[in-house]
Amino acid sequence: MSEKITRREWLTGTTVLAGGLLFATGGRAQSVTVKGYTPTRENPIRFSSNENPYGITRSAREAMNNAYDVSHLYSGAGQRELREHIAGAEGISAKNISIGSGSKEFLKVLALITELEGGKVMAANPTYHDLVRYSGWVGTDIKWIDVRKDDMSVDLDAMRAAYTDDIKIIYLCNPNNPIPTIMHKDKLREFCIEMSKKCIVLVDEAYHEYVVDPNYESMIKLAVETDNLIVTRTASKIHGFAGIRVGFAFAKEGLLKLIRERVTGSVNTAAVHGALASYKDKEYIDFVLRKNTEALDIVYKLFDKHNVKYIKSNSNFVFFETGIDFSETKERFLKHGVNVGRPFPPFLTWARVSTSKPEDMEYFAEIYEKEFT
Repeated sequence: MSEKITRREWLTGTTVLAGGLLFATGGRAQSVTVKGYTPTRENPIRFSSNENPYGITRSAREAMNNAYDVSHLYSGAGQRELREHIAGAEGISAKNISIGSGSKEFLKVLALITELEGGKVMAANPTYHDLVRYSGWVGTDIKWIDVRKDDMSVDLDAMRAAYTDDIKIIYLCNPNNPIPTIMHKDKLREFCIEMSKKCIVLVDEAYHEYVVDPNYESMIKLAVETDNLIVTRTASKIHGFAGIRVGFAFAKEGLLKLIRERVTGSVNTAAVHGALASYKDKEYIDFVLRKNTEALDIVYKLFDKHNVKYIKSNSNFVFFETGIDFSETKERFLKHGVNVGRPFPPFLTWARVSTSKPEDMEYFAEIYEKEFT
């Protein structure tokens, strides 16, 4: 099979290869696009973890295979090239970028620094769990600030008002997770400038590539010129590297040095080469974005049809109201081979559904109508 044919089949989604399912662990297909697959409780479609259902791009796969030729060497082969590529794309210096084994490595190190310095963490409630969960595990106090009641967005004004001198890190997920809202770029910029004079402000931009809202803006360029401000990104989401692990931190050199000195792991050479190939593969990323839009539209039409309250997405998942306890929601979906998120207190009568392929979202809609309407 020629590379041209392989490429066309990958992008149009007409073969098993388009979903990356040919390489799934143990051959466990999890998409109705795969011939012979039937969703079951034991092997459900994964609408639960905000993953890219199309897998990694072929260019990344080939780059990782080739990287084994230098994987016996120390010194982080390929990291300089990856930093320079990302720096060029963001319009910053490569010295302001650190590469880690997924962005959660940076989140956990910052949580550890907070505990060592005897401070507290401030975060929205609910939000992504890695930094705050690790903070709780090491004994750090967490000051939770509820999301706004009107639009369920992160309440920056409430955070500002609740700040105390013992807060060492303010964690902001933008877009947020599990509620896919954004913080307005002007308000977020103002907040970061003000609060970074008092403590470290961390902006987690894991879903940056999915955002289409014009009121959103990355804080990377602000971070590289502002003390105590750091932005994290990950290849786990749109690039499909959830099981491969590559993440980035963007900040002034001093803050990056503070973090690097406390990191206990190292970055996988093959993962770095794969990430470089993937970040260069704009055609594939555009394809994933188009398919994500199609998938979201199916969910929106379903919920609009049945007057279901939901939060429009700036990512690859939707947060919607069920009106019943989440444990019952999960069970009623799971018996049909549909695995939705997990409970997100205090919103226990809401659920998060990750987007999969459009064909899978049609199946989700079918099961929703069967069970909940």
